[in-house]
Amino acid sequence: MKIENIDEKVVIYLYRYFLSYDDKDKLNQEIKNIFLKLIKIYNYDFFGFNKVTIYENKIYGCIIEIEKIYSDSLYQDIIDLKVVVYNNVSFYFEFDDYIFPFYNKDIVKNNNKYYIKIDNSKKLYKYLEYGKIIYKNDMLN
Repeated sequence: MKIENIDEKVVIYLYRYFLSYDDKDKLNQEIKNIFLKLIKIYNYDFFGFNKVTIYENKIYGCIIEIEKIYSDSLYQDIIDLKVVVYNNVSFYFEFDDYIFPFYNKDIVKNNNKYYIKIDNSKKLYKYLEYGKIIYKNDMLN
């Protein structure tokens, strides 16, 4: 699990971790466990109303964005969530150097950055620390 604070959002990268979207109760329990881990281990504070956006890619795993919409100071022990799930999202690997041995084709260059669509996680996991995962559809805009 990798955690970043980006634009006042908490972004959680769950490599090779998939949530149970078919079973609503199981999905709620999995999200609750993630929140409990973030609160207990990393001392995050999520009271109030939060929007949870989940992006899933069948090769990479899940990326979860948590955005605080409203925080009510009266009830600091209550967390209310709105969960939005996007399945089968295309993830891209962004990097600065063209020298990557695992791909010779399908590399897109935009604004001095290189992008590869993630389609094989076995070759990718070695290089995750050298780049960034792009998970929104506005990657090349």
